[in-house]
Amino acid sequence: MKAITSAICLLALTAAGCDDSAPAETATETAARHAAAGPHAVGYTVLSHARGDAPALAVKAWYPTTAAAADVAYDAVVKLPGFGADPVPFLGHAALDGAPAVEGGPYPLVVLSHGFGMNPEWYHPLAEHLASHGLVVLGPEHSEHDWATDVVAASGARPREVSQTIDLAEAGALGGAIDADRVAVIGHSYGGYTALAAAGARVELGQLEARCADESDPFLAGFFCAPFMGAGEALAQAMGLEAPPEGLWPGVGDARIDAVVPIAADAFLFGAEGLAHVTVPTLLIGGTGDTAAPWDWGTGMAFEHVGSATRGLVALEGADHFFMTTPCERMPWIEALPEAYRGMFCSDPAWEKPAALALTAQVTTSFLMETLVGEPQAAAALDPALFAAWDGLSVTFSRD
Repeated sequence: MKAITSAICLLALTAAGCDDSAPAETATETAARHAAAGPHAVGYTVLSHARGDAPALAVKAWYPTTAAAADVAYDAVVKLPGFGADPVPFLGHAALDGAPAVEGGPYPLVVLSHGFGMNPEWYHPLAEHLASHGLVVLGPEHSEHDWATDVVAASGARPREVSQTIDLAEAGALGGAIDADRVAVIGHSYGGYTALAAAGARVELGQLEARCADESDPFLAGFFCAPFMGAGEALAQAMGLEAPPEGLWPGVGDARIDAVVPIAADAFLFGAEGLAHVTVPTLLIGGTGDTAAPWDWGTGMAFEHVGSATRGLVALEGADHFFMTTPCERMPWIEALPEAYRGMFCSDPAWEKPAALALTAQVTTSFLMETLVGEPQAAAALDPALFAAWDGLSVTFSRD
């Protein structure tokens, strides 16, 4: 992937010469500007959303600030099985509890839904990048731990927690620095499921049952099929329904959402008909070698069937599941994990992780600048022709 790394470095270097307001900016210059850090310093704080008798929802916030950013340790409790209960540091760059910037605001909202059993901090390089470009990123801390016991309940809780995060923004979080009329959701892995559900995708257990009936792959049968087969009543309860419906289930989407970016997304609960109910602009990013959310159960399925008139696909050839999470050098505690975990999070079989993360940040920024900000040059920065020479990368985009 050296060709891709070099291309990203070249874009970042040329960004210094780009004028944000220059009418003659080329598509390559716009992509360069989106690849580089934006003009804003980044603040970070932890918000809390009260939920009546339920525990308060912790929400991690990255946003433009007037304070000076510095190297910082975000402390979070890692929820991996067998890991300790003490917080550990994720090393980032932000102004802790810095005052939100007023000039240029209010800023569009991006809700960040983390992968199952993870934390928002696993994605802080992406969150910092987006905040530097004038977006507020709010990451609700989903509370699940164990896939086998928690995924059914989480399937109902997660879309609600996205909506509760938008509620928090509408209530004036960060001193009114958030424009809650412009909202996107980014989600990785089961956060990708969450983004699709929040955008209107509808569950259809019948298609999953048919798919699982003859599934011989032990991972797929055990991971995607077993937790949901015979769990209709529990899933209905988790989604606030009295009984499991026949056919398509009612949607749990939030009409306030304007765009979604599912990354390495789980899409197996929806099927073709359920995904067709996603109509907001959608950018799907994923690896064709994903072993945790296989292409035909996730990113590939979702791109084929979402009903969005504006939809894009960024396919990283051979990439596995964690290609865009926080690099391990920013997680010093990773050395305490078993080698199998370290290998899963610290490397990718086909891509250099810094290149994959930089690419994800660049295309996500361009997409959100187009859909949330209305930046006129942003669509050109996603022109598939710009990426045609990049080794191992396929970019597709349509705007009907």
